[in-house]
Amino acid sequence: MKKLIIWSATSLVALLVLVQCKPNNEKTEPVKAAEAVKENANSHQITVKEILNATAYTYLLATEGEKEYWIAIPKTEVKVGKTYTYEGGMEMKKFESKDLKKTFDSVLFVERLIDPEAPAVTETKINPKNMIPDTELSKGIILAKGAISMHDLFSGKDKLEGKTVIITGKVIKFMPEIMSKNWIHLQDGTSYNGFNDITVTSLEKVKVDEIVTLKGTVILNKDLGSGYKYDILIEDATVVK
Repeated sequence: MKKLIIWSATSLVALLVLVQCKPNNEKTEPVKAAEAVKENANSHQITVKEILNATAYTYLLATEGEKEYWIAIPKTEVKVGKTYTYEGGMEMKKFESKDLKKTFDSVLFVERLIDPEAPAVTETKINPKNMIPDTELSKGIILAKGAISMHDLFSGKDKLEGKTVIITGKVIKFMPEIMSKNWIHLQDGTSYNGFNDITVTSLEKVKVDEIVTLKGTVILNKDLGSGYKYDILIEDATVVK
């Protein structure tokens, strides 16, 4: 039975951004035993003790064994007393939530929680004849002057490293004020080898489902620590009007 990943509306590091946002159909390589042990060590099981909802994030006071600490996830519906799992995370010390008017001694920003008790998701089989070409833009998206598609960005990333690019897409996720930046996830309907979602850092504020054009610098192999790595990232982007 597959576990259902709990997602919020909007693709924080990132990062949350900070989230490492890899496409669902990314190819995986065989994992050696030692690597598997390391990966499992990064998995955590927590029980929710308290919930604080802000505009963009849900803050959880979590218990893990004898430990108790705060976790922040993109705004999501969770339940007190329920057990969830997560992987990775980036710690922010002395983090101030302006919405809650509260400063946390430490908050662990996590991209998503997994509900171990969620029902299985039925897979929908796709007829290859009906698949949309990976170079076709989604309805309603028109590339701005000088902009490139996600397909061109991912397929030509090695040649674009360090260069300034313009991209147009729909905001899939927006995570504000993480490491003094806003984290934006864009898609335009095109893809390359399964990659269809680009993470962008910016001081600009955008809205989920909004179609925007951004201009920023292409960075490859960005390692933010705590397990958050980006094969490609667009940094310091500004809105092109």
